[in-house]
Amino acid sequence: MKVLVIGASGKTGRPVVDALAAGGVEVRAAGRTPVPDGVLFDWADPGTWPEALRDVDALYVVGPYMYPDRPGLVGDLLAAAPHARRVVLLSVLGVELLPGTIPMARWEADVRASGKEWTILRPNWFQQNFGEGFAAPLRDLGVLTLPAADAAVGFVDTRDIAEVAAAALTEDGHAGQTHVLTGPEALTYAQVVRILGEAAGRELRYTALDLDEHIEGLRAAGLDERSVAWQRGLFQLIRDGRNAVMTDTVERVTGHPARSLEAYAHEHAATWRTPVPAGH
Repeated sequence: MKVLVIGASGKTGRPVVDALAAGGVEVRAAGRTPVPDGVLFDWADPGTWPEALRDVDALYVVGPYMYPDRPGLVGDLLAAAPHARRVVLLSVLGVELLPGTIPMARWEADVRASGKEWTILRPNWFQQNFGEGFAAPLRDLGVLTLPAADAAVGFVDTRDIAEVAAAALTEDGHAGQTHVLTGPEALTYAQVVRILGEAAGRELRYTALDLDEHIEGLRAAGLDERSVAWQRGLFQLIRDGRNAVMTDTVERVTGHPARSLEAYAHEHAATWRTPVPAGH
């Protein structure tokens, strides 16, 4: 079996490649930037698609977020791969409640209409966000400021997402299913930041920001209105308690409990330690 992983250098793509390879599956890693032992794949350039799709039996698809004005690209890709029997799409928890300008609902519809054995993954917010996008303010300032109020989120480890994806790509029993993926507990951002600080051996703080103030800050920074609506929608879901949902999907599919935020924090504790000044 040969599986194409689109977005192979991304937060979920990397561990999906690893999970498939660990299971002895032949993987073709694809991305817009060079991927070791992989192939070029550019959503905006269909000329790159045939080589990436050649002889693959299944697709892991991270959609074209950078092209929101072209929502039909996922459907076009699936039509270009009639020989691929299975497809797993990365979506997001609460997609049905997000603004219509967000393309993921269209991607889901196209996957369901593809005639393939499809599985949709709707994960909660990633634990890895704290080690990547949120890492700098925590490390350098000791503060994380977000408009998430004091609402809880079932943060999920991307490695668990990847293992569920690998199972859906290679095993029977997942066709026609939408898997909602969460961690083992729902935590507020204040609780998460405290856990990260304890692991790093320093005090870290979370400051709740007003949502409208956050949105105006994004606009002032030059973010386009579609992206602004995307951010507002995601944080409104959190504030409404929609991300506090818990599922046992990870354990049911993989056979092991979902990885905890605390375990992730101890594994990456050095990420949030105070940087040592140059010359010291």
